[in-house]
Amino acid sequence: MEVASGIYTRLIFPNAKTESPLSDLQKAMLDATPDCIKIVSPDGHVLTMNRAGCEALGVPQDSGFGMPWLPLLPPEVHPLGREALQKAADGENARFPGKSISPTGIRYWDNLLTPLIDGSGQVLSILCVSRDITSKTQLENQLEEAIEREKLLSAEMHHRIKNLFSVVSGLIGISEREAAAPDSSVSITKILRDKLGALARASDAVFAQGIKGNPDAATIDLAAVVQAVMQPYGDRCTAVGGSVSVPRNSITTFALLLHELATNSVKYGSLSTDHGSVTIQWSMEGKTLNLTWIEIGGPLISSSPEPRGFGSEMVDRIVRSSGGAINRTWRAEGLVADLHLPMG
Repeated sequence: MEVASGIYTRLIFPNAKTESPLSDLQKAMLDATPDCIKIVSPDGHVLTMNRAGCEALGVPQDSGFGMPWLPLLPPEVHPLGREALQKAADGENARFPGKSISPTGIRYWDNLLTPLIDGSGQVLSILCVSRDITSKTQLENQLEEAIEREKLLSAEMHHRIKNLFSVVSGLIGISEREAAAPDSSVSITKILRDKLGALARASDAVFAQGIKGNPDAATIDLAAVVQAVMQPYGDRCTAVGGSVSVPRNSITTFALLLHELATNSVKYGSLSTDHGSVTIQWSMEGKTLNLTWIEIGGPLISSSPEPRGFGSEMVDRIVRSSGGAINRTWRAEGLVADLHLPMG
């Protein structure tokens, strides 16, 4: 053990004079390894450290050492470090995951602490070998994040499927009541198909916008939704408004709202004639969306229609359920509906 004794004397007491011819070779060997190797006193002070350790912890190689070890590490690893250090000071091997932060970035380490014990069983110092496991840790973190994303995606899909069933169930009920209205001559199948078509076009617009931009964005441009829902009416529908973002979870509301207004217009308003048209304009005032539906060129209106049809009641329910309000003005040239919907 004379050789080992000479080596450890150099490590444990850096300033001690030794005649061991291997001491310089030992230092060169330690500096050559990429592992962070340090000798720590039982009370946690750094006695010496190789080049890799100095670079990882930002300690000058000519510092003389003697500083506390754990404060050189990020605070979040201190509890595990203290536990491992105490275990090693009691004469047991210990291990804990560590981390270092330097100008080159964050590095992760597997720290193995081995107590150096003399013949009487006293712990003279602690050898700590820290192996860089950054790549492995990053891969594990990426895997955990991917698993978490899959869990969230699965939960979101389940939620959306339930919502889809709820929407379809509601649309079936609405279509049944609308088809049963005294003035209706359209089958429930046609009514339901039209409503689902409006939702499908709105959904396509949202999906297409997500592909072009951020697919995970919480909001969608209102103009895309309006243009998609009103597509069947071609140039008879004009959309006017600036860039306004609406929550994704409001798309169903907007699609049904615009579809019902268009359906009423086809039955009784400007879209029921060959030359009538609709203008939809919008603006934001604070957190309130102001949207105006303007019809011209339809049958002349002499007074407010009475009684109100099921479609109008449907629109009112949609607006109220969103916490908004709607006001109708029946002009001779057509309906003007002002909607005010909170967006936040």
